[in-house]
Amino acid sequence: MTSRSPYGTAQVHLDVRRADDATWWSSYEAQLEMSGISSRSRAVIGADAEHIVDRGIFGAGEPGTNGWPESRERQGLVMGAVQSGKTASMMAVAAKALDRGVDALVVLGGTRTALWRQTFERLVAQLDTLERPEHLREIIPRPDLVRAGGGAPADLYALAQPRARRLVTKRRPLVAVVMKNVAHLERAAASLATLYDEVRREGRPFHVVVMDDEADDSSVVDAAAEAADEWDFAQRKQIPRRILDLWEDRARPGETRFPEVYATYVAYTATPQANFLQDPSNPLAPRDFVASLRTPGPEGTAEERTSSYRVPEGPKAWYTGGEVFYRTLGSVPLCVPVDDEDPHDALQDAVRAYLVACAVRLRRLGLAYGPRTARDMVFASSAEAKALPPMSMLIHPTSAKEGHFEVADQVLAWDLGVTPRPDEEHGPEGRYLDTARLVADLEADERRWSRWLEEYQRSAALCGSLLGDATLYPVEESWPEVRRLLVEQIIPATSVAVINSDENADDRPEFDVTEVEGGWRAPRNLSTIFVSGNVMARGLTLEGLTTTLFTRSSNNPLADTQMQMQRWFGYRGPIIDLCRVFLGSTQLELFAAYHDNDEALRREVLAAMTGDATLPDVRVLQGRAFKATGKIANVRGVSLYPGARPFVRHLTPPAVDDENLRLIAETFDDELVDTRESLRRSGVLLATPWSLTDVADLLDRLRYDDHGPGPDGLEASRWTSVERHARLEPGDPLAPLYRAPSVEGGVELGPFSPYSIAAYLRTWAACLDRAVPGMVTTDEPPVQWSLVDLDARRRRQPRFWVGLRLGGGAPVISGPLIDLGFVVRPMVRRLVDPNTNALDASWGSRNPEGGQYFGDEFFDRRMLGEEPVVTSSGARPEGSDGLVLFHLVGRDEGRVSVAVGLNIPLGGPDHVAAVPGRPHDRA
Repeated sequence: MTSRSPYGTAQVHLDVRRADDATWWSSYEAQLEMSGISSRSRAVIGADAEHIVDRGIFGAGEPGTNGWPESRERQGLVMGAVQSGKTASMMAVAAKALDRGVDALVVLGGTRTALWRQTFERLVAQLDTLERPEHLREIIPRPDLVRAGGGAPADLYALAQPRARRLVTKRRPLVAVVMKNVAHLERAAASLATLYDEVRREGRPFHVVVMDDEADDSSVVDAAAEAADEWDFAQRKQIPRRILDLWEDRARPGETRFPEVYATYVAYTATPQANFLQDPSNPLAPRDFVASLRTPGPEGTAEERTSSYRVPEGPKAWYTGGEVFYRTLGSVPLCVPVDDEDPHDALQDAVRAYLVACAVRLRRLGLAYGPRTARDMVFASSAEAKALPPMSMLIHPTSAKEGHFEVADQVLAWDLGVTPRPDEEHGPEGRYLDTARLVADLEADERRWSRWLEEYQRSAALCGSLLGDATLYPVEESWPEVRRLLVEQIIPATSVAVINSDENADDRPEFDVTEVEGGWRAPRNLSTIFVSGNVMARGLTLEGLTTTLFTRSSNNPLADTQMQMQRWFGYRGPIIDLCRVFLGSTQLELFAAYHDNDEALRREVLAAMTGDATLPDVRVLQGRAFKATGKIANVRGVSLYPGARPFVRHLTPPAVDDENLRLIAETFDDELVDTRESLRRSGVLLATPWSLTDVADLLDRLRYDDHGPGPDGLEASRWTSVERHARLEPGDPLAPLYRAPSVEGGVELGPFSPYSIAAYLRTWAACLDRAVPGMVTTDEPPVQWSLVDLDARRRRQPRFWVGLRLGGGAPVISGPLIDLGFVVRPMVRRLVDPNTNALDASWGSRNPEGGQYFGDEFFDRRMLGEEPVVTSSGARPEGSDGLVLFHLVGRDEGRVSVAVGLNIPLGGPDHVAAVPGRPHDRA
């Protein structure tokens, strides 16, 4: 159960009921406990799953009730985090959905055979654990077929009619784990169609739930598919349609196969950019519900709907994602730039860092043996075999498979120009390091190795301090003992494995213990250096990953694709002081920016979870140097920042502009800057500059007879999204940011409306008190807002001089302006055409003064007798004053209208929203 409050702080009521009889959830919860997940985390996993089931799967009520749409279909999305345990949530939702009585549960388990089998085996091992489950459900494929290596899809998903009839009449659920492959989906859909035929004969509501793991992968018809070769495109393009076939009939698209069938589609992904940006008409687009999963961390409570929750186990139980690697422990640093290093030297140094980390970790464990000895040991129990945990390194050099083998050979050869020795011990875990060569390197230049122990001693102390517990990580390791473990246990037991789709690649890693005759053996991959590329970006977790060398780069970086490559994320708390990521500084900046934008998107989803039944317009951010996704064609970036010199050229017809003229008369009925008469003819300037919020309020008072988007339009939703990012609560003086009046049938001005400019200035004021994710500064070059000194920004926030630009027209002799203490002569400006109310140009002419030319954008500098100071782009630098300049424009019959321009200094906030479609489609 959830009680609502605004912007991601809903109260979550944890389910503490204890059932007398075992349920799917109680059985799965017991598996979570056995795997070491704490009671607090189990409670949160359960509460999040309950929310998804209540508000998502059953959000329209029980099947057959009036709350369901005519199509009898619902679509939603659950956002996880990279390497955070998303599959645990899927299993929890599956368990609670089965307990609620869903009739069919379909889990789409990845596009590759290995990931599909991994999902299937995990579901059987962890979810399908009730006593005599074969009497409680029907599962396809049959476990024995999968264990035997699979088979043809027709055999894997076979469901004969008598079997289907028993399921329907006995109300026994069907559980299916299906690969996202055309042939697999086709056969699964055929079996479900058989089931639906029986449902129609039975005449009762039937609820099918489809949970799509990695739903941004192939479940969106994407730009990459369009660019693929004909066969590959045909396969990938069919997958979304084949998913719909699981509950629809192609003869009647847009509704379930029969009136008795009700379907809920739940997309799961850590990178939902493409899912949110896809055409809303896509039948798999999330339109009914969204949810964000929580992770254990330093802040939050289990009872609040925030992105993280505090756990009693402390930092060693935290999820270690971007906040830890790029923020909390960014000063350690865990991420080490290698721009200035020779590539081969960087490779060798990263390998040394990994091997020393392994030795330090082994010494901390205090075991009498290490990975070299454990390879030949048979343990009495599985617990003893698990005492030595696997350790891993990842090298991600390129997407090209041939490059993986080349790098693996470099590690094995060690020295440049040397051929790797033939390895007679080449097994499924890969080829082993050349111990003699590495020990010789250690003896020749011991300092290159021992410095890493010093680094880890320093980082152990610093990590403990930054995480609030100086005793977290021991720092007393001695180099002689670490050196001995390197030579005797670590180097001889470390293998190098290439993991990709090439037929010559090594087997996938095995991190589980195995039962053998007489006992148990330790995991096969106890210490492994993996060389890989794209295959590591989906679903595969490297146990004990301490060291990553990421030298891959892209000329067109895509946030969702590269975010999935951060395999160093996960639950690394017990070894975080030993973790290192070696990469280029540009790539590091990109990863940090991806994390910032990800947190902004997460705040959007959390706010949607606490709102009403209407799903908000979820904004996806990108950057100036990267795109949100490459899966959606024609995505463009739209800045929040209106530019250095925005100008509102739109005018109200002079016959109805008295309200704006009264605003001008009221504003300039105040002390003015004292200037000589020659300057006053061009205009006047108020003697006191205004604040950000005062200027915003002033702009919001402008009125137009044909422009007023109101609080519910597309432009308003843009600023509501910013409020969610900034966590502006209702009642905050700055909320709402966007305050446009409503004018029915008015024209849209988008960011060139005074109300949008006012919203930007309020956003700047709001950002001075908080680190808003996704924001960067407008500095040259920009800096992430989360990294700026807010105290300094507050001290240097701009003041705005407010001026009124006059001209050479005939004096105004009637109306609100006649009582001003100076002669008001309007400017003579050209309109786009006589029938429009828009100026043909924005800022006026450049006027000579003292041998120099000052444009109107520096009107305040000229009136104050000061030289303009600008950056190389012509903008006012950060810390400068700004300008608001109203223009009085002469119209027919001696009437005047009001236009306005601003000169906004650098140093404010900005973000880049990803917007699909052509520029005129959406702003």
